[in-house]
Amino acid sequence: MVVFHCGSCGEALKKNQVDKHIASTCRRVPTLSCIDCGKDFTRDSYKEHTKCVSEQEKYGGANYTA
Repeated sequence: MVVFHCGSCGEALKKNQVDKHIASTCRRVPTLSCIDCGKDFTRDSYKEHTKCVSEQEKYGGANYTA
């Protein structure tokens, strides 16, 4: 599951919550950062971010198998 960090208020948002958050809470979001991979996205480009490193890849260390 892709989760973003709001660059304006710092709230963690699931991808399906971002549009509502921008419309009601933070209307001038400068960037959204993906919590898993650390990439920054604009308020429109985040929609194209569908694939990311998995939690297993990020935190699995030596135990991770592809």
